[in-house]
Amino acid sequence: MENKTTPQRDGARHRLTLAGRIALADGAGVTPQLIADVCEQAGIHPRSFRLLYASDDAFLDAVQESVALECAERLRSSFGEIRGLDDAQILRAAAVVLARSRPIDRGAVIIRAERRLRALRSPNEAGALLAAEHRQLDALSAVVAELIGQLGRDASWPTSLAARIIIETYERSFEAWVFGGGDERDFHTSSYVTRTLPTLLGRMTSPTVRTSPVAAAA
Repeated sequence: MENKTTPQRDGARHRLTLAGRIALADGAGVTPQLIADVCEQAGIHPRSFRLLYASDDAFLDAVQESVALECAERLRSSFGEIRGLDDAQILRAAAVVLARSRPIDRGAVIIRAERRLRALRSPNEAGALLAAEHRQLDALSAVVAELIGQLGRDASWPTSLAARIIIETYERSFEAWVFGGGDERDFHTSSYVTRTLPTLLGRMTSPTVRTSPVAAAA
């Protein structure tokens, strides 16, 4: 792995984070056996693992950050579903599109809990945890900002603030849904997605006022 090029290293990290998300979602935590299993699935020698991730926490953070990247890919592929909708439809459709892009899922909740537990056991790691969670929030907020930009409406709030509030309320509502026994695959039918989120999007943006050519000339 020492002589691998940057694209090869990036590819190796990508395979490891994909395998890690599946393995860690079972709640087993990072163990030598899990690392060995993940390396086998990714086609990477276990000795090379530490060249890519200096610590178990760094690996957990990378897995968490991959959530935002995957969400962005799914969301962008769905933008076509909201284009051309009228103003009344687009807010509800955008809320469902965001939910189906899965900015957070049950596995991510479990992995985050594992990361926070490790930080509680090692107080010196608290700063690294907070920095990692800040990066993930920024990344997910950027995804939501992209969605807001597709609405064809004027921003009533600063887009970055609106996106951050949406992500924070989304995550709390999703966790409550899962903890209450709801199926994560049905979260797009929750009251948050069908009512609260469209309302937030509507208040954070406003219909674009289009000036007629006659008025503009006057």
